[in-house]
Amino acid sequence: MEFTIARTVFTKALSKVQGITGKKSNIPITSNVVLSVKNNQLQVSATDLEIAFEGKYDVQDAKPGDCAIPSRKLYEIVREFPSESLFIKELENKWIQVADEKVEYNIVGMDIDEFPGIPSIEGMELFATDSDVLHDMIEKTQYAVLADEGRVNLTGVFFEQIVEGDQKRLRMVATDGHRLSRIDAPLDANMGFSLRKGVIIPRNGMMEIIKALEEGENIEIGVKEGNFVLKKSAEALIIRLIDGEFPDYNLVIPKSTKHVMKINKDAFLKMLKRMSILSSSKYRSVRCELRNNRLETITSNPEIGESREVMSVEYNGEDIDIAFNPRYVIDALNSMRSEDVRLNLNDGETPCIVDGDEDPGFLGVLMPMRI
Repeated sequence: MEFTIARTVFTKALSKVQGITGKKSNIPITSNVVLSVKNNQLQVSATDLEIAFEGKYDVQDAKPGDCAIPSRKLYEIVREFPSESLFIKELENKWIQVADEKVEYNIVGMDIDEFPGIPSIEGMELFATDSDVLHDMIEKTQYAVLADEGRVNLTGVFFEQIVEGDQKRLRMVATDGHRLSRIDAPLDANMGFSLRKGVIIPRNGMMEIIKALEEGENIEIGVKEGNFVLKKSAEALIIRLIDGEFPDYNLVIPKSTKHVMKINKDAFLKMLKRMSILSSSKYRSVRCELRNNRLETITSNPEIGESREVMSVEYNGEDIDIAFNPRYVIDALNSMRSEDVRLNLNDGETPCIVDGDEDPGFLGVLMPMRI
């Protein structure tokens, strides 16, 4: 195997697998990237058994063959290589040479027979969607994914299709039991994409999708045999879905609310961040006292001190005292684009909904803490 390739093309390709090959594993081959050459085309493959990547790129001076090379070291070499093109050749005993006229690296490779198989997407039905929409949906949900592995079905984002009459929507939902995020995006009624039931895409997979998406590009998605696939031009990301039932999230979302507080998002964020200064793992709640067009926030930590702040808001409902973990409110607000946001409440003990006019289809649900 040998070929010549542009350094910028190869660097970009290798950068897309670092999140996959960089994980600790008991299977050494998964820290390697596989290079396969056929018909003047290079295929780059990587997998950690949960997430896989395949990309195809044009090369010159090619001779067929394949090899497995340590991914991180190859990426560092190619990224810092002084020439705009480089030549790669397989030597004896699985050694790989990366060189030009002046620079030469010889790297120890591995036996490609040890490399795990990657699920085939040949013949898989894929459907076009907007990369910007998908990016926004992930940004608005991944913060609410459960970090603890105790409840596996909550360690990913629930992805489903909603059909109501002739209206179709894509929906993503995430919850960790203390908060929930839901985002809907319109779907072309003629689009054939269908999910008979929702699937759960793991958080790590969502992070790789975010890194793979580029603004305004054409992408295709599909689900088959326990895998979610994202395809764009000659690259594909294949993610193993979480096997489990996502809880009925509709039970958590209030069907109606009585009172609405409207507030400038940036001012609210700054207030919450100031309130968080005195937080600790033991004392992390902020009490919010809502009165007529007035919000007072109070935090108290017996080990450090206390803080109190007042802000003008749009609110003329009943007096309400409610407490939140400020981190959860901050995460929800940071995912939003709206200049002004609304807190939709019933009282100080039931969940409230966060939304905004510039975030259509989105709502965040916050579970109050005991005062």
